[in-house]
Amino acid sequence: MLEVFFRTRGNSISGLVVLAFLLAGFAFRRQLLWRVRNRLVLSYFLFGVVPVVLIGALIVVTLELSLGQLAADRVKRALDARIGEVQAAAQDINQAPPIVSSDLRKRLFARMPRLGMVLESNGAILVDPPDGPFHTSPVWVEPGFQGLIQVGDHLYIAAKRSAVLTFLPLTLEELNTLTGEAINVAGIGMGDDDVNIQPDSNGRGVTISSKGVKRVVQARLRPPRGFWDIVVVGGIPWKAPTETKRENQVFLVAFTRPSLLLQGMISGSVGYAIRTIFILIAGVLLAVELISLVWSLTLTRTITRSVNDLYLATQRISQGEFSMPVPVRGKHQLSDLAASFNGMTMQIVKLLGEAREKEKLESELEIARQVQDRLFPRTVPQLKTLELAGICIPGRYVSGDYYDFVPLDARWTAIALGDVSGKGVSAALLMASIQSALHAQLKFRGEAVNPVLSTAALMALLSQQLYESTPAEKYATFFCSVYDDETGGLTYTNAGHLKPILVHAGKASGLEGDGMVAGLLPNVKYDQQEIQLERGDLLAIFSDGVPEAENGEAKEYGEDRLAELLAENASKPLEEIIRIVTKSVDDWAADPDTRDDTTIVLARRV
Repeated sequence: MLEVFFRTRGNSISGLVVLAFLLAGFAFRRQLLWRVRNRLVLSYFLFGVVPVVLIGALIVVTLELSLGQLAADRVKRALDARIGEVQAAAQDINQAPPIVSSDLRKRLFARMPRLGMVLESNGAILVDPPDGPFHTSPVWVEPGFQGLIQVGDHLYIAAKRSAVLTFLPLTLEELNTLTGEAINVAGIGMGDDDVNIQPDSNGRGVTISSKGVKRVVQARLRPPRGFWDIVVVGGIPWKAPTETKRENQVFLVAFTRPSLLLQGMISGSVGYAIRTIFILIAGVLLAVELISLVWSLTLTRTITRSVNDLYLATQRISQGEFSMPVPVRGKHQLSDLAASFNGMTMQIVKLLGEAREKEKLESELEIARQVQDRLFPRTVPQLKTLELAGICIPGRYVSGDYYDFVPLDARWTAIALGDVSGKGVSAALLMASIQSALHAQLKFRGEAVNPVLSTAALMALLSQQLYESTPAEKYATFFCSVYDDETGGLTYTNAGHLKPILVHAGKASGLEGDGMVAGLLPNVKYDQQEIQLERGDLLAIFSDGVPEAENGEAKEYGEDRLAELLAENASKPLEEIIRIVTKSVDDWAADPDTRDDTTIVLARRV
């Protein structure tokens, strides 16, 4: 089977250049593809340029092959016409009477000077020219044959009709005479089917090779009219019988240029109109391509500038610089993104300012918390008949709850617990005021006149002081008591506070007595009660942060649950009981951040 390979000039150099670009791109892909602009350019190149180049290359190769095949077809048609002339000559000689055949041969020789013949008539053989390749009519050429034959190393156009064989030597001059100046023809006769035709790098010819044997054939064509006017090549395979009755492969190569091949095909007013239309179409397509290119570059610049502005802005923000906003360029999504980024930066600046203010406030609150901690008892009085323990857990930084143990003398000890309305700093300040007022009243109570402290009178004084020094909506619940370390008696006054729980003989109950909250009304009178604590009795005084803690279903912890827990653990150390109670309340509460201040004071008679 015949195989013909056409290779474009410069393929090797182009392949090396492309390979070098690919290797360089692979080696530096991180540096090249880091920028968004390079990525977009590469995307445009892959989506736009590469398909155009491939389509253009396909069109060029297709045109080159088509023009080469067109040239080969012209050569074949011219050769077929000459074979027809040789065949017609054989037919005419075969049909002409012997009398006129001599004149006929003269006319044929005048038209085809190199025409030869072999004529057998009545046992006589006429060979013309005498020194031609045949002495008799070759038997290996069948009657009725017309085409190419090979005798030795020479090709002939031959036709056989009955006893007449006409033949015409097929030389390069004869071939080129057939096609004129537009096409050059080179031929090669071979006995195999594997022929390779490769254009020379200088564009002036081809190298024909078969089984390692190469033959360089130069085309005799006029100079090109431009870079596009390259040499195109077409091949014409032909079978030629030989003296050995074997058909050899004859290969004819046609050379031409597009300008030579197409001349005369487009001419006159129609040709001018066609050329004008093609030029206009090419101009429009070129303009569209240029507009697309400019538009693509503009879009790329818009995108990459916006991305680069955002990148630089993030770099500045990471270094703590918020004073330079991102430039807002145009009106599109990226400009809206830049505006949103600027808005976000302003919010960050605002939040940073708020965070700094919060840090200051937290620092001040921490100082306030440390100061408040010093208001609570630093040490627990060591009494002979009573154990004491207490804890205050603020719901926030500072607490509005207050508890205190104040030894009055060797016998009497004051035990107090208060809960100021509200939370936070205002409640803590009011609590500090109550603490100072309580200590002032206890310190200057006039022991010579009234050696035994009246809790009712003390609460009346505290309530009046709070009423006079605080807004009307501020008040406090308070439980004030005095313990007698000799008798175990406890005198107390409850000013609107939760009833303390007394655990006696394993049963829990609330202490009797209640009164108006402190600081809400002027000149309030209070009562006082007294109970006797027996050995093993446990008294729990607490703020509302314990029973009012809510779970996920908004259900309160409750005083009953607290009473049961105290009764179950009444014999344990006071610190352990406090841990058990606070853990139980923490486990119960759904959101510890919303809990109120939690304060517990435990007293047990020993």
